[in-house]
Amino acid sequence: MKRILFDISDKFYQVAYLEDGLLIEYHVENSDKKSIVGNIYKGKVKNTIKGMQSAFIDIGIDKNAYLFVNDVKGIPESSSSITKYVKPGQDIIVQVLKDSIGLKNPRVTTNISLPGKYVVLMPDSDHVGISHRIEDEKKRMELINIAKRVKPDNVGIIIRTAAQHVGEEEFERDIADLCKLYEDILNKSKVAGSPGLIYEEENFITKYIRDLSSLMVDEIIVNDAEEYKRIFDYIKKEGLKISVKYEDGDLVGLYGIEKQVERLLSKKVWLKSGGFIIIDETEALTVIDVNTGKYTGKSSLQETILKTNIEAAKEIALQLRLRDIGGIIVVDFIDMDSDNDRQKLLKVFEESLKSDRSKCSVLGFTRLGLVEMTRKRVRSNVSEYLQEKCDCCKGTGCIVSSDMMQLRINRSIERILRNTNAKKITITSNRRVQNIIEKSNIIEKYMGKYGVEISTICNSKLDTDEFYVDYQL
Repeated sequence: MKRILFDISDKFYQVAYLEDGLLIEYHVENSDKKSIVGNIYKGKVKNTIKGMQSAFIDIGIDKNAYLFVNDVKGIPESSSSITKYVKPGQDIIVQVLKDSIGLKNPRVTTNISLPGKYVVLMPDSDHVGISHRIEDEKKRMELINIAKRVKPDNVGIIIRTAAQHVGEEEFERDIADLCKLYEDILNKSKVAGSPGLIYEEENFITKYIRDLSSLMVDEIIVNDAEEYKRIFDYIKKEGLKISVKYEDGDLVGLYGIEKQVERLLSKKVWLKSGGFIIIDETEALTVIDVNTGKYTGKSSLQETILKTNIEAAKEIALQLRLRDIGGIIVVDFIDMDSDNDRQKLLKVFEESLKSDRSKCSVLGFTRLGLVEMTRKRVRSNVSEYLQEKCDCCKGTGCIVSSDMMQLRINRSIERILRNTNAKKITITSNRRVQNIIEKSNIIEKYMGKYGVEISTICNSKLDTDEFYVDYQL
């Protein structure tokens, strides 16, 4: 059974897509910081940066939005400068492509696109595209021909996966509705002040149902009465054959998702064979390492490695989707001597990624034997919603070693003794540093050698690696 759960609480909207009880997709949104992807704003250009071929646009939120030259409609590819077309103080209509991620500003474009149930409308374009997930060539050509026949002039269309299950009439109605929506947006932009929001993308829940409607979902369960009514009305209006249920309580816990979500925060993911993968996310890219672990195989080493790598490829595809990891991804599979085995592995990996709704591109093996790929990044990874940086390690995962901490304390005391006539020294630190001082006999060492009085003060508010050394003459 294919099921979508909407678990709504004061702080979070959690969405889980399950197939026979197994978590396939998980999305979370903070109710205080909702995604703005898809929103359209009437912005004001704050400044342009010729050296970066970009501009920063005030769209009325806490961070200015970033507009790259390639995302400005009407600029020829041969143009040398964005400053000829975008000027400070100018009003400009932009749509958000990516949320603010980490230190990065939200990214915007002037190429507006409006997603419907069956198509994505692109005004001021003649492009006709089709979802890569529609693989039947005959069906692809049929849908492309319908799109070309029914779309208005100067309007581009991308055919969505759900379109393969509907007739021409529904297809045409979807396009007409989107054209009307775009007309309304243009009319609003003429009277709206800047900066300001002129179109807000459908709410998180409605958008998710719309995007997943092509997967033939059997049931939707929600724990919020207001959202239940909204979903029920939407399903009825769209004529979708999906059962909608209201169920009070902790859905994430009741349906066994909590443990599966907790595993998304672990770097190590075990494979059924006994092998494992390590997922390391950094600001620049994500690195994934594959290991045989406890798996020793039953025949040759070559077969053991291939089997582990293939199992890992399938799991990596699932983990990328579950964790919503985007950007550049490098996978260090176990080394294989056979080129035939490498091609088998790539084929399995690419096949496993096909079910991902985000665009994935596998670039193949590098000369170092690493697999490079990209996955479209639209918003923050799941881990950024569920975790925050540790006050102790500042997000590094490490703290200063006990031996190095001891050396730092020794050096601090010795500098005071070498340059002053201190009679009393006080070390203020947290409990961890105090324990290091006690175990290493630092106080006895310097009191015995220099006759100086040394005392400690515990301050739990100090960081794990932080201490202060004061003295009295």
